Amino acid sequence: MDFSKKKKQLTDVIQNTLVPLIDNDFVLMDLPYYSNIGDVLIWEGELHFLKQYLNKYSLLYTCSLQTCNYPKLEKKTIILLQGGGNFGDLHVSFQEFRRNIIIKYPFNKIIIFPQTVWYNDEQCLLKDAETFSMHNNITICARDKNSYNILKRHFSANKILLVPDMAFCIPSKNLSIFCSKQENKTLFLKRSDKELNTTIDYSKLISETEFDTHDWPSREKFFLNVFFMRCFSWASRKIPVLFPKLTDIYASVFFKPNIISTGVKFISKYNTIYTTRLHVAILCCLLEKPCIFFDNSYGKNSSFFETWLDDLNEIRFISPTNTIL
Repeated sequence: MDFSKKKKQLTDVIQNTLVPLIDNDFVLMDLPYYSNIGDVLIWEGELHFLKQYLNKYSLLYTCSLQTCNYPKLEKKTIILLQGGGNFGDLHVSFQEFRRNIIIKYPFNKIIIFPQTVWYNDEQCLLKDAETFSMHNNITICARDKNSYNILKRHFSANKILLVPDMAFCIPSKNLSIFCSKQENKTLFLKRSDKELNTTIDYSKLISETEFDTHDWPSREKFFLNVFFMRCFSWASRKIPVLFPKLTDIYASVFFKPNIISTGVKFISKYNTIYTTRLHVAILCCLLEKPCIFFDNSYGKNSSFFETWLDDLNEIRFISPTNTIL
């Protein structure tokens, strides 16, 4: 399958699965006011999805976990929670926020956009499953088959759906305007956080010395935009009367477009890309750029590839045994 057919296939799945569920005005919470470009791409995809397919309803409120003031909502208002790869006990603050939403809004429909699920501690999993079961109208979208199976097995009181990553809803033309001139260079975009798979000897699989090896630019360099975002988020916690609304405006109007353009400019200048980050591979799909990628520390990338991308000609996956899938 080529890129254009794959993008249409995945956006069709998203549209057909989610549009029937969102039947009233909504809020969008847990937005990523931080430097991970992949999560910001998800946010952008969610907004495009809501604007294109659900414009007869209104987006009433947006927030991050730092700016959320838990507004009073009508019971008919739907709560949409950001997708990504932080459902579980690996990124504790995001899951704690979801639990708070469930407790504070027992009568509102809640839809969690596509997430990868991972728990190191089974007791945390069981505790979350119990908390989620106390709410009678939660839909959790799994981003891959492994996550879907975990949720179906343990979160049986909730509606579980298998849905691709929301970044696929970004029109390619909206990203191409940021593209740099392509150079004859190779990039190994290697994540530098706790999700890096340290059991893989990358030197046996690729010649890193011949590549430019980096993480996302926003993780390696000082960006004034990211610094201001951190300052606004800090101020939102310290001065909750004034700063949350200003922070939400700054994040949407200035931070989001700037950080997306940073990611696209960086990726687009390379003609060959290897990566350990899922959203580098997804961004390559959107830009119709070939890519080869490796797994992360707990199987997120391989499960997503096997669920959605294994029939895509230009995206390949290298397993630790040096097998190209």
